[in-house]
Amino acid sequence: MLRLLCFIGSGIILGGIVSAIVGPPGAASWAFPVGIIVLVFSAVLLGIGRSMRGVQLGDPKLVAAAVDEGRIALARVDSLTQTGTFINEQPLCEIELTVRPVNESAYRTVARRVVLLTEIPRFQPGSRHVVAVLAAGQPDVAFTEHDAGAEIWADTELPPAGAAGPVLRPAPGGLRANGTRRAPLIGTGRRGRPLRIAVFVIAGLLAGAAVVLPYRAGLAETLAAIPEGHLHADLREPLPLERALEILAAETGEERVTSITVSDDLVRIEAPAKPGSLNVDSWYVRRGSVTYTGAGSIQPESAGEFFDMTELDGAAVARAIDEAAELVADEIDTDAARDSLMYNVSRMLSDDPEDPWTHERTGPVVVNFTLSDAYRSANFRVNADGTNLERTDS
Repeated sequence: MLRLLCFIGSGIILGGIVSAIVGPPGAASWAFPVGIIVLVFSAVLLGIGRSMRGVQLGDPKLVAAAVDEGRIALARVDSLTQTGTFINEQPLCEIELTVRPVNESAYRTVARRVVLLTEIPRFQPGSRHVVAVLAAGQPDVAFTEHDAGAEIWADTELPPAGAAGPVLRPAPGGLRANGTRRAPLIGTGRRGRPLRIAVFVIAGLLAGAAVVLPYRAGLAETLAAIPEGHLHADLREPLPLERALEILAAETGEERVTSITVSDDLVRIEAPAKPGSLNVDSWYVRRGSVTYTGAGSIQPESAGEFFDMTELDGAAVARAIDEAAELVADEIDTDAARDSLMYNVSRMLSDDPEDPWTHERTGPVVVNFTLSDAYRSANFRVNADGTNLERTDS
């Protein structure tokens, strides 16, 4: 279980790393502290569990049941070794024993228990003790308070350690009150290793996938951009732009907008706050995730200021930008200009001779963009369908 938690914690951390790469800023920021806590907590408990493996807890019910059923034995301490672990400043020791049950052959086993500093002389090699055999046919034993010098043991002989066979270590899994062993769900031996590894890896991958799931759109963009040598899609390109607008339309339930702003990693729109409303709110999509930012910066004065997102032809606008770059190639470092390029799509102001001061944007849908480097800039306007490119700063 603790190993499973280790892999789950690692999966959460891995999912957080992937989300930070493919998602918007701050994506899955919770995954790192949570994953580290799970990983460290489980790793610490796993280390404690390893050091405590085989520790004799002295369950009174198990000992009493063994004694009642006559499962007692005389044991000789062959060696006492400190494991290096201390519990409440008392050493955890590994005690190697030669055990001789009543009317049975002797065998060797190991018991782990906390030996108080004041008890160390009691467990010196050669000392004899009465132990309870906790499970029939198993090497698990527990020390009792019975007198090893009682008459019942007078004729009991313990063979030399080397003649009692190999050391038998208790099997994994705790013992139940009736003396039977709790078998682990997945075998801990060599046969169960492939299955264990498969289960742990799958658990870690599922944990990571759960973290990345909210950012699957960003992951899809990254996977599509990697063959082109990029980690993220350039939203100024036609296909990524089309997908971004589709995501925004699905999120807002509207294809009518008053403004579209496009940059390399962000597409922002201002769309009706609710169907039929003149009030507009602002949303943007970044690496596949949509963020709502509240009321739009400019509120329309009439329904005529809206236009359909499908009126923007991303491929045609990209060609117009290429044409504009050629026009100013002698003036501007166009490579630097393209890196920082962003453009805005909206309707032009109404051309009303009777009201030259109108603020209504009911004219054609146009794209305004600027090509600039550290020294100069050039402003352009082109229709949303890519026609009628003109420079507006000359």
